[in-house]
Amino acid sequence: MRKHTGSEPSRPTSIGYLLPEDAHLALTQTRDQLRLLALLADPRGSDEPDLMLRPGALAECFWRLAGDLDEVAEAAAWTGKGGGGN
Repeated sequence: MRKHTGSEPSRPTSIGYLLPEDAHLALTQTRDQLRLLALLADPRGSDEPDLMLRPGALAECFWRLAGDLDEVAEAAAWTGKGGGGN
């Protein structure tokens, strides 16, 4: 195996997907938004009022999150050779 000399570009040592930084940020923001929705949907105690969410507003949140995840999936780049990538 050849040593990396610094003048040539480094290559990934493992096969998998590379995710650009902006796509990673979108992915972590989507995760955080899903956690917030989970907290909102969590059953409350009997002394707390029920949270009222309009179905259309909730659907809009899910559609937006799905769109964000579509963009992240499209931004992922397969580092391996042959089939198995996007």
